[in-house]
Amino acid sequence: MLLGIAAGTLIGVWLPDLGRALGPLGIAFVKAMRMMVPPVLFCTIVEGIVRHGAARDTGATVLRSLLIFLAITVAALGLGLGVALALRPGNGLTLAPDAATLDLVAQQVRGASIAGPGDFLLHIVPETLFSAFTAGDVLPVLFVAALVGFGLLRIGEAGAPIVRGIEALTRLQFAIFGFLIRAAPLGAFGAIAYTVGTYGIAFIGSLGLLVATLALACGLLVAGLLLAVRLATGIGPGGLWRLFRDEILIVLGTSSTEVVLPRLIEKLEAMGCPRGIVGLTVPLGYSLNLAGTAVYLIVATLFLAEAVDVTLAPQRILTYLAVMLVTSKAAAGVTGSGFSALLLTLSLLPDVPVGAAALLIAIDRFLSEIRALTSGTANVAASLLVARWSGIRPALPPPRRRE
Repeated sequence: MLLGIAAGTLIGVWLPDLGRALGPLGIAFVKAMRMMVPPVLFCTIVEGIVRHGAARDTGATVLRSLLIFLAITVAALGLGLGVALALRPGNGLTLAPDAATLDLVAQQVRGASIAGPGDFLLHIVPETLFSAFTAGDVLPVLFVAALVGFGLLRIGEAGAPIVRGIEALTRLQFAIFGFLIRAAPLGAFGAIAYTVGTYGIAFIGSLGLLVATLALACGLLVAGLLLAVRLATGIGPGGLWRLFRDEILIVLGTSSTEVVLPRLIEKLEAMGCPRGIVGLTVPLGYSLNLAGTAVYLIVATLFLAEAVDVTLAPQRILTYLAVMLVTSKAAAGVTGSGFSALLLTLSLLPDVPVGAAALLIAIDRFLSEIRALTSGTANVAASLLVARWSGIRPALPPPRRRE
């Protein structure tokens, strides 16, 4: 990524014509990532319904988890909105909305716009069950996924082979994402070369401010979560750092919280959280408690709106926040998929062109690390808070003796 960014910057500065010609590399990467959004979203929703819908005896834990997840997501969106409005990382970075490459990207990856409630309803219902995956819209995918998930719950054991097939398909899609994400340096090279060649080196400074804005908003959210844990359980940030230090470093290196899931469950159990709570809250949080993605969505959307000179009215920003409560849940388990969640958000609302997201490819690796660390912290905090709400007081395990 660093080599791709550096090479793209140099070409954009010294050979701007060549830099503009490399724009399709960034476009192709955006299309490839956007291509995977509908199937991943479908499988994530179906698995979530089937896996947790039948656990009626744990309804209280699920309800508590959902309430805490919702509170964290609302706080994440609010903090992201406040910091982005205060710092305005895209201010002064005006990109012509009619630029040829920007238009091309928008045409290739943008879903159908929604004009009102009637349009919203019509977009939800596809022409056929399978056309939801071929029309290029994501709303029908949400609708079909819900029908399939609850249908599998109704038929019970007869649907077990289908559930196993969907689980296998999910793993296949994650593997495909792993292949695609390896092309990110090439996409970053093309995107940054085109951007610098077209708009000048000053753009890099604005991207740096975007990273700082996201880091500040996520830092404030993490501080708030650690304070809530301290007040509820008496466990301070220092103790949590010593216990989960290895997991934090792994997440930082891989930009994914999925790789430390078993270790988080094991250590939370060592703190006294029952397996019945941790085994439900942590996996559920990987789908419904992606706090870092929530912060990223609002910060990136406002940045892109300023970059393409689109003014969002306060009521329109509230609409984006409402949509992000849903789309922030569509990035579970995939490294770098917060970018796909951003594409999904921009596809549902027509104000900011989806193609503008290509401007973020060059720094998405750094943004992904911030998102992953924030989401991992949020899942640990949520598990501890759910356990405390259930009448259990977690505590740090005694240090291991060295032989």
